Amino acid sequence: MVKDIDTGFELYVFRGIERDYLVSPCRMCTCSDFLIHFVWGKRAYPCYHVVGFYIALNEQKYVKLELGHEEVKEIVLEVLFQGFSKLLRKALSKQTT
Repeated sequence: MVKDIDTGFELYVFRGIERDYLVSPCRMCTCSDFLIHFVWGKRAYPCYHVVGFYIALNEQKYVKLELGHEEVKEIVLEVLFQGFSKLLRKALSKQTT
């Protein structure tokens, strides 16, 4: 979970091996599987990113980061336009050291 310390906005990112995805508690994901199969009604359940997100949320097994507004905005833009956030990984590596 990434929290914007300036606005209080909370953002959840599913960090994948090759790509990152924005997910939310309202069962939303930015992956193509979610859009193609769940949104268009081809499947009754969302993608595994949302399922994994709920498991992590229920078991409290997720990392919490607090960053400034510009950093959070940059993470969102990187995930949406590049599919991968270098800034997120950098922030996570700082937290674990």
